[in-house]
Amino acid sequence: MEQVERVDVLIVGSGPAGASTALHLVKSDLNWAGRITVIDKATHPREKLCGGGITHMGQNTLSGLGLAIGVPYIPIRKAKVFFKDTEFSFTGNPVFVVVRRDEFDHWLVKEAEKVGVSVRQGEGLKDIKIKNDHVEAITSNGVIHARVVVAADGSKSFVRRKLKWADESRVARLLEILTPEDGSSSEFRDSTAVFEFGRITDGLQGYYWDFPSLVNGKPMMNRGVFDSRIRPERPKVDLVDKLRGALTERDRDLDDYKLKGHPIRWFDKNGRFAVPRVILAGDSAGADPFVGEGISFALSYGQVAAAAISSAFSKRNFSFSDYRERILENSVLKQLPVRVRLARLGYGIKSPVIHRLGWWAARFFIRRSKWADPEYNPVTPPEMA
Repeated sequence: MEQVERVDVLIVGSGPAGASTALHLVKSDLNWAGRITVIDKATHPREKLCGGGITHMGQNTLSGLGLAIGVPYIPIRKAKVFFKDTEFSFTGNPVFVVVRRDEFDHWLVKEAEKVGVSVRQGEGLKDIKIKNDHVEAITSNGVIHARVVVAADGSKSFVRRKLKWADESRVARLLEILTPEDGSSSEFRDSTAVFEFGRITDGLQGYYWDFPSLVNGKPMMNRGVFDSRIRPERPKVDLVDKLRGALTERDRDLDDYKLKGHPIRWFDKNGRFAVPRVILAGDSAGADPFVGEGISFALSYGQVAAAAISSAFSKRNFSFSDYRERILENSVLKQLPVRVRLARLGYGIKSPVIHRLGWWAARFFIRRSKWADPEYNPVTPPEMA
């Protein structure tokens, strides 16, 4: 008879949401370290497609854990926003930072291991079944009986699929490439990121971006196109064609670079975030459909998941019936429904005239917000500001 391993908390996925859940649990009580097992089919450092942007929200969450980003990054001090012939910029100290996900995720895993969390890389989940008093997880290495499972396994969550999670599919699309640079361009020289929204009127429900990045210490431009699909009834645009066009305008040929793509599951406040003994965290629960921001929200999902788990064990109630409420009350995650509304408004309008008026209004608003102050430091937690 196959030996069964028993754990209190099994976290499936060792990305930012999974690692954050483990780190927040241990921060609340050091005894949690020996009660958590994290599994991931991948081995770090592993490739992860992502623009790599972390805003002050994510940095503040890390600060609450006593951590500062421990991998190379580029601080973005100016963001340029374009819509047709409308252009405006806003500055910050920084506006956000750009990391490489393979390095960032690996660093977070090592931080979790430092505090005693067991992270088993290269161990994939094969099946999962909810029982009366536990969840049975069959992995590539054996059988685990967990009192609670955290599904932090991304937009294409295996846990969601196996448990036949009953809610609507909401998936955005993303394509990206990396282009070698010499580091002398304005993006690197002035630490500038570019967001181009002009293709909305051509059917794209999103934007094109240019982010300066460091890959193995070398300057590279992370370039890509994001399509929220916030209006799924509309025809899909050819993302390759949109990316090719944007690169041509920059004297680049898409065929010269390795093209990569992946889906992003976006947030729906009416979606299902938990069943008894199983909760979702990170992209499996839903990310931002407006600009596709994921890392900062994933870190906050971990904070909320950890609090919900601690409460469940304290009360011996594993229904997680209040998990949705906890998500919507979190100071960071409660912004997700707002991002959904912004996406529906910004990407749902077809009229170029209304779009132009909207972007003029956006420029007016942003220039009068705190981001207009170049001395503003968004990394400082609000209570310390």
